[in-house]
Amino acid sequence: MIKGQVNISGQFHGMEEREHYLVRNPANTEEIVASFPKLKREDVKTAIESAKNAFKLWSTKKPVERSQVLYKASQIIESKAEELAILLTKEEGKPIADSMFEIIRTINLLRFYGTLITQEAGRVIPSQDNDTFIFTRREPLGVVGIITPWNFPLSLPAWKIIPALATGNTVVWKPASITPTIGMELVKIFYEAGLPSGVLNYVTGSGNEVGDEIITNEDVDGMSFTGSLEVGKDINKKVGNRKRFTRLQLELGGKNAVVLTKNGNINLAIEQVVRSAFGVTGQACTATSRFIVPEDIAETVLNKLIERTKKLAIGNGLDKGIDMGPLASQEQLDKYLYYVELGKKEGAKLVYGGNRLVNEEFKRGYFVEPTIFDRVSPDMRIAKEEIFAPVISVLKYKTLDEAIEIVNGIEYGLVAGIITNDPKEMKAFMENVKVGVVKINKPTIGLEPWVPYGGVKSSGNDVYKEMGVEAINFYTTIKAVYQGY
Repeated sequence: MIKGQVNISGQFHGMEEREHYLVRNPANTEEIVASFPKLKREDVKTAIESAKNAFKLWSTKKPVERSQVLYKASQIIESKAEELAILLTKEEGKPIADSMFEIIRTINLLRFYGTLITQEAGRVIPSQDNDTFIFTRREPLGVVGIITPWNFPLSLPAWKIIPALATGNTVVWKPASITPTIGMELVKIFYEAGLPSGVLNYVTGSGNEVGDEIITNEDVDGMSFTGSLEVGKDINKKVGNRKRFTRLQLELGGKNAVVLTKNGNINLAIEQVVRSAFGVTGQACTATSRFIVPEDIAETVLNKLIERTKKLAIGNGLDKGIDMGPLASQEQLDKYLYYVELGKKEGAKLVYGGNRLVNEEFKRGYFVEPTIFDRVSPDMRIAKEEIFAPVISVLKYKTLDEAIEIVNGIEYGLVAGIITNDPKEMKAFMENVKVGVVKINKPTIGLEPWVPYGGVKSSGNDVYKEMGVEAINFYTTIKAVYQGY
C-alpha cells in the first residue's frame, strides 16, 4: 500500500495527525492501493497562502525558464510511462492501453504549452497617433484553484495545471478522492523537474471541506472545475457570492449522440459507437450514450451493434486484450443499476446487458455488462440524463432535421457525431447541432491537446475553452499599454 502524501509549501506531508481514507482497486476491492489524509480547512488555507507567496517568484520567471520545467517534466513522465500507466489502471480501473493514452496526452500537453509560452505574449496594435506605440501583454491571474474528477485522473488535471503553470500562475489542486495516487506522482514529477517551492500545492479530502475552501477563499484568483452539473451549479453560486469577481471555468456533463444516416457506413458507425459508448467503461464526458439511426434500417443496425458488443473483452485492465474494465466505484455501480431499472420501467427494451458480473473473476470488482436499450424515446430519462456508465440508448428518426432536433432536445451540449459520406449532411449537421465539439465519421471520445475543448448549454459556462491556444485566455489577463515617444 502506498502511503499517500499531500504537498503544501513545496513539501510532501503524510499528515499523520489527520484522519486517512483508503483508495481501493476497482477491479479487486480487496486490494488497497493507497491511503490519503482528509485535510481540514486550515490546511487548505495554508496551501493557498503558500501559493500566494510563491506567485511573485514564479510569475517573474522568463517564459523560457518555465518552459524548461515543463519539458523536463515531460521527459521524466516518458521515462516512467509504464509504471505510471500501471498505477493509473490499478487506481481507476481502465485498460492499460487507455492509461497509456493518458500518459502520452500528458507528455504532449507539457511539450505543447512549453513551446507555446515562448511564442504567445501579446500583440502590437497600430495607433491612430504617429507618436504612440500600442501593445498588449498577457499576465497571469495569480492563485488558481483546480478541482478535478476521477475518470481521467492524469490527463484531465494536466490540461488545466500545465497552462496555468506555463503562464506563471500558482496552483492549489484538489483531485477526486478515489484517484489521488496518480495525481501525487504528477506533483512529485513537477518538483523533480525544478518547479520552485509552493508553486503547485496538492490537497486531498472532502469536497465539503477541502473543495469548499478553495471555492470560497478570497485569495484564489481563478477557479477551474470539471465534474457534475449539480456541483458545477453550486460552485457557480458560491463563486458569485465572493466579495470580488473571480474568473470561473466550468466543464460539466454530457449526453452525447451519434447520428447515422443512410449515406453513412454502417460498419464504421458500429465500430465508432461501440468504442465511444463502452471504452473507458462509458465513464467519459465525451462518451456516446445516444445512437440515433434511420427508422427503416434500425433493425439491421441494432443487430450489428449487439453482435459487435458481444465481442468486447471485459476484465482487469492490467490483463492483455481487455476492452472494458470495471466501473470506478460502488457509487458508479449503484448508479448504473439504478438507470438500468429506470430504463425498463420507462418502457425501453433492454436488448443486451444490464447486469453486474458476479462470476469468480469479477466478484471482487465493480464489473458490469455493456448495456443496450432499444425503443427509446427522446422524453425518457435514460435518453436525457448523464449515466456515466456503459449504457447506450438507440433512438429512431425519419429525417435528418428530426435527428438534429433529437440531438438538441436535451440540456447538455458537449459532443455530437454524425456518420455520413454526404457533404451536405455533414454541413447541415455541423451548422445546426448545439454542441461545443462536432465529430464527423470519428468517435465522440478522443481529444487532441492543441484543439480547444468545451461544451455549451448545461455542459459548461462556455466563457473560456480548455486546451489549445485558447486555454491561455483563461489563465491570463490582457493589459493594454500605450507608449508615447
